[in-house]
Amino acid sequence: MIPLGVESLLKKYTVLPQDKILVAVSGGADSITLLHVLSELGYNCQAAHCNFHLRENDSNEDERFVFDFCLGKDIPLHVKHFDTQQVARQKGISIEMAARELRYNWFWQLVEKEHFSWLATGHHGDDMIETFFLNLARGTGLRGLRGMRECQGALIRPLLTFRRAEIERYCYENGIPFRTDQTNFDSAFQRNNIRHNVLPVMQMLNPSFFSTMMRNFKNIDDVWQVFENVVEELKEKITAREEEHMLIPIKLIHEHPQKEAVLFEILRPYGFKGNTITEIIESFDGIPGKQFFSKSYRLVRDRYNLVLVPLEEQGEEICFIDSGVEKVNEPFDITIRQYPKEDDFKLSRDPFFVHLDADTVEFPLKIRHWKKGDQFRPLGMEKFKKMSDFFVDEKFSRVEKEKVWLLLSGDHIVWVMGHRIDDRFKVTDKTRNILEITI
Repeated sequence: MIPLGVESLLKKYTVLPQDKILVAVSGGADSITLLHVLSELGYNCQAAHCNFHLRENDSNEDERFVFDFCLGKDIPLHVKHFDTQQVARQKGISIEMAARELRYNWFWQLVEKEHFSWLATGHHGDDMIETFFLNLARGTGLRGLRGMRECQGALIRPLLTFRRAEIERYCYENGIPFRTDQTNFDSAFQRNNIRHNVLPVMQMLNPSFFSTMMRNFKNIDDVWQVFENVVEELKEKITAREEEHMLIPIKLIHEHPQKEAVLFEILRPYGFKGNTITEIIESFDGIPGKQFFSKSYRLVRDRYNLVLVPLEEQGEEICFIDSGVEKVNEPFDITIRQYPKEDDFKLSRDPFFVHLDADTVEFPLKIRHWKKGDQFRPLGMEKFKKMSDFFVDEKFSRVEKEKVWLLLSGDHIVWVMGHRIDDRFKVTDKTRNILEITI
C-alpha cells in the first residue's frame, strides 16, 4: 500500500509532520501521487513546478493542471519558467541535462530561501532501473550503477520502492487525476528507448526482474561502500598538497592493481572523465610534461608526480577544444572539422579559415590571449619569432595586440588566430589528415 510505504520511509529518516517539505511536481502520476499522499498524511507541504516550455501548449496545460490540483487541496505552489532550449544551446548540453540542472538549481534555491527542511521528489523504482541502464551505456563506472538513494542530505525520494504501474493504479483506484507527457513515448530520447525497448526484454527474460534489480542495487551499493572506504584511505595516504596544488605519486598509482578505478575516484571531483583517466595512465610510460584538462583544472604529468592545479591559478582566460568537438561558442564561434586529405584538396589562404596537419596537433587544443615571452614560427620561416616582434612587423596597435587570441597544442602556438599559422603545423605533401578550423 503506497501511503503506508511512504509513511514508513519518512519515519525511517525522521521526517516529522511539522517539517516544511518542498515537493517537486511535474503533473505526472508519480509526483502527483507523492503530493497527494503527503497531504493526506498531514505533512506540511508546498509544491514546486517547472515550466520548461518544451512541448508548446502542453507545457502550459501542465502548469494549469498543477495549479488547479494544488488550489483544490489548499497547497501553496511555486512556479518557475525556463527557456530550456536556449540554456542547452549556450552550455552545449542536451535538453534533458539542461532541464535537470535548471530544476535542481531552482529547487535548492527555494529550499534555502523559504527554509524548507526537505526536498521530496517522485522518483520510483522504474526510474532507478532506467538510470542504471543509461549509466551502464555511458560508462560511468560503479558509482553510477548503485541506484538512487532514498535519502541524500535534505533530498528524499519516498516512492523508490514502488513501480510506475503501482503508482498509476493507485491514481486510478483513488480518482487522482494526472497528466501524461506524450514525449514519454518518443524513443528518440535515450531514457524512453530503454523504457520501451530494453526493459520489456529484461522482463520477458525474468518475470521478477524488478525485484531482482532492487536486490542488485543493494548488492552494488554494499560493494561500492567497501571500495569507497578503500579509495578514501588510499587517497589520504598517497596524495599531498602544496598550497593549491595536489601531488599524486605516479609510481604508487602505476603499481596499484586497480589503478584506473582508483585514479578515476581521486580525480572525479575535479571534473576528469573516464576516457581522460585512461590517457593519463597511458602517459606514465611517456616523457614528462604532458598535460590534461578538465573544465576547471589542469593535470601535469611531471617526472615523479601528477600535479593538479586549478586553472584560475594561471590568471588568464582559457578555453579548450576536445577531440571530436565540432563547434564551440567561446571566446567566439569556431567550427572544427577533421577529414582525410584527398587528391583534389585545396589549401585555404583565408586567415579566418585555416587548414592544418591534423596529425601534428594534440588535443585538447587551448585558446588564450598572448603573453610576454610567447614565440612561434610564422608560416614560411625556419626561425622562431617573438610575438612582440611579430606585432611590430605587422604594425599592430596596442588595442589590436590585446585582442589577439592564440590557438595552442600543448604549449606550442599553432595559429595566431585570424593572422598566421605556425610553420610546424602546416599542410605538406606528407599530410594524411586535415584539421580545418573556421572562425
